[in-house]
Amino acid sequence: MSDSEEERPKEIPVPQFRTRFSDMPVELQEKAVRLINEANGKHKLDKDVASEIKKMLDTDEALMDECGGWHIIAGKSFASAITYQTKWVFFFDLLENAVHKSFLIFKTQ
Repeated sequence: MSDSEEERPKEIPVPQFRTRFSDMPVELQEKAVRLINEANGKHKLDKDVASEIKKMLDTDEALMDECGGWHIIAGKSFASAITYQTKWVFFFDLLENAVHKSFLIFKTQ
């Protein structure tokens, strides 16, 4: 194994998910799913999961926002009507470990 292969951090596999709606780039969707899956494993209450996701999104270099910020909705059943910043909405179901939970993340201006 070369030195460059040893130094490169191993990428966490993308958890199983189903996209309902998104106009976010695929690379950022996968990054968001990884972060959200990690936050979902730390907390039991949806409000705590959403707060943790907000903190993670606000500190991640690729996903941080200086404007209106991220909004996160987490739960098993909800409806919404939102106004969002173009290219920054992602609505999906996390299908990992028999925890079928829906997440809606979006930026506002």
